[in-house]
Amino acid sequence: MCGIAGIIDPVTPPTLDLLKAMAKPLEKRGPDDFGCYQNNDVGLVHQRLSIIDIGGGHQPIFNEDKSLAIVFNGEIYDYKTLREQLIKKGHQFTTNTDTEVLIHLYEDEGPDFLNLINGMFALAIYNCTNGELFIARDRLGQKPLFYSCHESQIAFASGPSSLLPINWIDRTINTKAIHDYLEYQYLPTPQSIFTGIRKLPPGSYAIWKNKTFTIRQYWQPQISGSNSLSYTEAKEELYTLLQDAVGKRLVADVPVGLFLSGGMDSSLICALAQKQLNQPAHTFSMGFPEKKFDERDFAKQVSDYLGTKHHFLEVIPNDFNHLREIVCDYEEPFCDASMLPTSLLSKFTKDHVTVALSGDGADEFFGGYYRYRVIHMCQWLTIIPKSVRKTLSTLILNLLPPKTEERTFWGRIRRLVEINDCEGLEQYLKLISRFPTALKTSLYDETMNQFGDIPDSLHVLQRFETDHNNNLDLVDKIMEIDIQSYLNDDILVKVDRASMKYGLEVRSPFLDVDVADFAMSLPYGWKQRGVSRKKILIDTFSDCLPKEIFRRQKMGFGVPIARWIRQDWKDQVQSLLLSGYLVSEKFFKKEKLEQLISTHLQEKADYSYAIFALLVLELWLGQNV
Repeated sequence: MCGIAGIIDPVTPPTLDLLKAMAKPLEKRGPDDFGCYQNNDVGLVHQRLSIIDIGGGHQPIFNEDKSLAIVFNGEIYDYKTLREQLIKKGHQFTTNTDTEVLIHLYEDEGPDFLNLINGMFALAIYNCTNGELFIARDRLGQKPLFYSCHESQIAFASGPSSLLPINWIDRTINTKAIHDYLEYQYLPTPQSIFTGIRKLPPGSYAIWKNKTFTIRQYWQPQISGSNSLSYTEAKEELYTLLQDAVGKRLVADVPVGLFLSGGMDSSLICALAQKQLNQPAHTFSMGFPEKKFDERDFAKQVSDYLGTKHHFLEVIPNDFNHLREIVCDYEEPFCDASMLPTSLLSKFTKDHVTVALSGDGADEFFGGYYRYRVIHMCQWLTIIPKSVRKTLSTLILNLLPPKTEERTFWGRIRRLVEINDCEGLEQYLKLISRFPTALKTSLYDETMNQFGDIPDSLHVLQRFETDHNNNLDLVDKIMEIDIQSYLNDDILVKVDRASMKYGLEVRSPFLDVDVADFAMSLPYGWKQRGVSRKKILIDTFSDCLPKEIFRRQKMGFGVPIARWIRQDWKDQVQSLLLSGYLVSEKFFKKEKLEQLISTHLQEKADYSYAIFALLVLELWLGQNV
């Protein structure tokens, strides 16, 4: 895994010092090697984490006549087969890397080569003859790519920090992006925290030619439920596809391990990997002192069952200094609290291996989230008039105890009742939102209000509405939107930034293009049925793991943020939020923040997600502005 950056600037041609400054933030992504190409108004840089062809993979890499140059971040899992085909066509190779395969494919196919490859990537190909720049990102957005355009100038990079040394880029803080960040806990693509920097969407490529920047989408997820196989045949096909996906991701010239939380998804990947290895796999997990959030016993049970060499570490992830550190590592505000244990697990795993397989993506493609079942059930209630539902919801909420912490019975009941006065995507947003519009706008001060009316954050989900998914059942539509939003901007960002901080490459077999396409062809009833989630996964792999692993409740990688804010982090929260940058620069009103924090500390309500989002934002701005 690597980091890439580049610039075309005919106004002020890039110097070597500028290119080195752009490369500096990428060192954590690729600590093994630095590469640079500089020619008049063009510069390309590459920081390498060596996985394949360790000795011969220096980038940029050129084609035979040096008319094309490529910098690449990622892994192409079918590159050996593609390489053999290209050799038969007459192409000559100087390395054994997947990177060189890509530049020859581009020679033959142009942008259409993206449809031929299976992998995770962000890449840039520069045409040294006509000055055209081609950049692209993988189908699901596993690898990041940021860019900025200004008149005749363009720059791109794996992270926004690599673009900030460029003097023509607008570094103004994007308050509209903050508005959406508070709602979703991440900055939705294509926005970034900086007004002048944007993200290339997943499944897209862009061409810079004659001072014009054009983005095209070459792939997008489409749930159809139209698979014609019988259930038995579908199970057989799923087994083959996932087994192959795991096998492809075990190929590396460095040690490979596996994340093992003890949940079903990571346990399945470990089971399929162990079947293909001729020695015990190295598995990695961690536990917390608090039993409610600890899965160590399940991880050990799976490890013992499979015969893996298990590595375990107990951590206390509420170290505030650790929070300060990883907020900076993410390069943008990001407040999914599971980034804390994910970062610690990545650091622990990198002490032993360079590549790790994970179970990410199973929930989105196979219906693993509780919210899908909730939305499915709530559709039956739409037969009751909306006004009646709203009245009943108000009455019930007045009778229920306040929600003071996540993962409590009454907390879940309150959330179910709260969403039943609306429908469709509005209902879904209300279910997932942790900082709703009415609450956050009540805190806004001059800086957040300077652009006038800021749209409701529902627009983030609405931009994924298409003629295709508007004909789907609501749950399938939401799953499709989740793949384009939550999976891309939350789950994959969390894993990429946490792992790359320590030079660890994480590969996710459930995100294999063939597995993903097959999963999207399956009907919803094969994924969730009654109280059963990911049903077809359970039925397909039931004899691969102990039965208890399939029966247990989903935990996720959660941490008790509500309690930490009331106890361990209480002083830091009050000091930072009431006397920090957000108040002094009039982003938020101090008296309103005091009320929010006080209400949470007194356990009158649970505002932990809102306070944590503000805390991360404060820490990030304090370090970067």
